[in-house]
Amino acid sequence: MIPVPKQWDERYLRECAEDEIELARLMRLGKFAAPVGMTRETILVPVPAKNSGFLRSPGISRTTLGAVGELPRWRRDWTAAGELSIHLGLNTYHDPDEGAVSVSAGGRRRNVTERYEDHPSKDAATWAAIVRAAIQKLEAGNN
Repeated sequence: MIPVPKQWDERYLRECAEDEIELARLMRLGKFAAPVGMTRETILVPVPAKNSGFLRSPGISRTTLGAVGELPRWRRDWTAAGELSIHLGLNTYHDPDEGAVSVSAGGRRRNVTERYEDHPSKDAATWAAIVRAAIQKLEAGNN
């Protein structure tokens, strides 16, 4: 029996937003929130902070955040995921026989592996693996 992949439903999109928001927090890009009624195209914008400006991590270019401070759709867009992968030096490996994609931050760290069937598409599985490997790398303090 062929497994049925997940759909781009509200639950899956919330999961995407949670990962994107966590990554933004680790990159010290500011605080973001997901609106009600998420879609694949929803742009996450910063939550205004009291008496403080927008925090920006060294090495993060203006284009990483977009012109108006919107958060890249790392879990929902190839351009954003690709730029993130390049910025953090992540390596991506597909195993079609296993139906999975693995992403590593190099060397000693464990790979983050996502099964295609757990996502709406192979692209979505790849984006999830890239973002989760980025989170893992930043949590380890090796950026």
